Amino acid sequence: MKKFFTFLFGLSMAVCPLVTQAQDADMSFVFVDEEGEILEDGATVVRNTVMFDEYLGEVIYSGISVLNMSGEATDYIKMHYMVEQIDNGTYQICFPTTCNSQTEPGYYETSAGQLMGDLHDIQSEWFPTADGTCVVTLTIEILSKQGLFPPSYVHKADGPTLTLKFVKGDLPTPLKGDVNGDGEVTVSDVNFIIGCIVSPREGMDILIADVNGDGEVGIADINEVIGIILNASAQ
Repeated sequence: MKKFFTFLFGLSMAVCPLVTQAQDADMSFVFVDEEGEILEDGATVVRNTVMFDEYLGEVIYSGISVLNMSGEATDYIKMHYMVEQIDNGTYQICFPTTCNSQTEPGYYETSAGQLMGDLHDIQSEWFPTADGTCVVTLTIEILSKQGLFPPSYVHKADGPTLTLKFVKGDLPTPLKGDVNGDGEVTVSDVNFIIGCIVSPREGMDILIADVNGDGEVGIADINEVIGIILNASAQ
C-alpha cells in the first residue's frame, strides 16, 4: 500500500511540471497541419501515406507548416529537432532557408532565418528504403537578430513542440491509453488528457482522449489511464 501511494505522489508531482511547461511555450509561431488547423504544443502527428516521386523515390511528407500568429515581422526562428527513431532511409527538413538530411538518431538544428510570409512550409519528410518507422520531435526557437557584419542571433523564446511519426507498412495496433501516440502508456498520456481538458480542441479531443469511450473527455479518462499504468507496474 505504501508503494501505491508513493507512486501516486510521484505521478502527481510529474504531471504538474509537464502541464506548466506546455503553458509556458511562446505561441507567437505555431505548427499547423494541411487544413490550417493549429496543433497544440506537445501534439503527435502520424503520417503513413507513401508517395512516389520520379526523382526522389518513395517519400512520406509531414504536411506541417509554421504560422506567424503574433510574432514580430523582424523575428528570426530556427528549428531544433530530435531524431528519436529512424529504422531506415533518410529524414530531411528544409527550414527556413537550408536543407538538412539525417540517417541516424540524434539532436540537430536548422540555421536561423525568417518566415517567407505568415505561413511557411517546413518541408519535413522521410524517404524510407523499407518498412519501418521514423520519429522526429521539432521545437521552434524564436530569435532576435543583432548586428549585420557578421550577423548574430540572440535567444528570445522557446516556441511549441511537435512530434512527427512517419510509418511505412501496417500501423501498429494502438495501446489503450496511449493518447499521445508514442507507443507507451505513461504519465505523458495523463498530461495529454489534462491539456485537452484545460484547452479543448473541438472534435479532436473526443477522438483521441476519450479513453473510456463515454463520449466525453474528463477526469474519468485520467483515472482510466492511471489504472492502466498501475496495472502495468504491478505485473
